[in-house]
Order: sequence, then structure tokens, then C-alpha cells
Amino acid sequence: MNNIYQTAKIKSVEIETPKVKNFILDSSIRAEPGQYVMIWLPGFNEKPFGIVKPSPLMLSIAKIGPTTEIIHKLKVGDKVTFRGPYGQSFKIKSGKILLIGGGYGVVPLYFLASSISPEKRKNITVVIGARTKKELPFVTKFKKLGCKVLVTTDDGSAGFKGFTTQLTEDLLNRKKFKAVYSCGPMIMMKKIAQLSHTKKIFCQVSLESFFKCGGFGICGECCVNGLIVCKEGPIFEGKVLL
Repeated sequence: MNNIYQTAKIKSVEIETPKVKNFILDSSIRAEPGQYVMIWLPGFNEKPFGIVKPSPLMLSIAKIGPTTEIIHKLKVGDKVTFRGPYGQSFKIKSGKILLIGGGYGVVPLYFLASSISPEKRKNITVVIGARTKKELPFVTKFKKLGCKVLVTTDDGSAGFKGFTTQLTEDLLNRKKFKAVYSCGPMIMMKKIAQLSHTKKIFCQVSLESFFKCGGFGICGECCVNGLIVCKEGPIFEGKVLL
């Protein structure tokens, strides 16, 4: 566990969607797909964020509360303090795999896909869902990796009109996959876990929870079904949601 704080400057900022920005730092870390870092705003708060890329360190942050609203105001040249990485990583299976991301839940899935060798990325199918076309993140990034990308939107403004779970069920009925990986709303991941269990397919999910103790596993605030997300996760086998 790396509890040493590091401070890095923001090299660049990308606008991913109206609510999501990507921050590229002038720092690199050794991390595995699925792990996270704790971002510290001195005098204000400390929050966990999934890793998009470890080198240079890239974080994709959605503006959904007071802390992320402050982070979204940061500019190139501003400093960011962090510690980590923490948590368990994905167990990557060989063969055809299916990634399902709900909104900015695609963050750890992109790290997973990019860690697979380029010649094997043709075996990756990615399903990305959002409310509208404007809110779909990382579609271009996954395509540049060489993955097959399918999108769903609640309003039908892009791709399949409906939920990621509906498209996933159709895919699992028509095609064979070695493994399924998912991150996003809990209700989505529960359904994905159920579908994978029915088809007897290896499944892992990335859980999100509130880390009151800062990722040390001592407060119990992040427990899901008796499991400590910050220490034992955030990556778990899908069966924990059944």
C-alpha cells in the first residue's frame, strides 16, 4: 500500500462530455487495471478516483458534487495531490471478452482494454450506455484501441434505444464470451452479474462506494454485502451481487 502523498501538475485537460473532464498529470505510477488513487484537496476533502492510464497518470472525473466541482475548476499548471494506487485489479481472461460501462463507469474498463496487447483487442466488445448521445464517454478512445464499440442511450439519440443490460442480454444470447467485466450503476451491474451467472461466464464488477476513512478499511462505510470495497475491492467477482 502506497500511503505517500505525491503532488503533480496538470499537463492537459480534455472535455470528455458536458459533465466529465479528463486530467492528464505530469506524473506516472505503477498500477493495474481496476485500481484507484485518492485525490486530496488540502483543507477540503479526499476522494477516490479510478485510473484511466498510469503513465502519464490520467483521471476522468465527473462533476457530481462539491469536491468534483472544485476539481473541474482546475486548469493546466495547477497542482493535484494524490496517494495510491489502492485496491484489487481485474483478472484478465484470454479470448473474447465483453466490457459494459454505464456512463463514466467506463474508466476502469478503458484501463483494462488498453492493458491488453493490440493484436488481441479485436476480441474485445465494449457496450457503453448513457442518457443521451452527448453524455456518451470514451467511445472514440475505445475505437482507437481497436475494440468493437456498441452504444446505448435512454432517449435513442445514438445507438440502441434502451439500457446496456438489454443489449448485453442480446449479445450473450447470440455470441460466446470468455469473460464479462462491468462498471456503472449498481442496478446495472446486478443484472449483468445475473446474466453472466446464468450463462456460466466469468464475471467481474467494479463497485463504487463512499470511503469515509480514506481507503484504509477501518470505518466500514463502504461495505457491500459484508465486503469492504476500499480494501477487498473495488473489483469483485459478479457473484457478490447475486
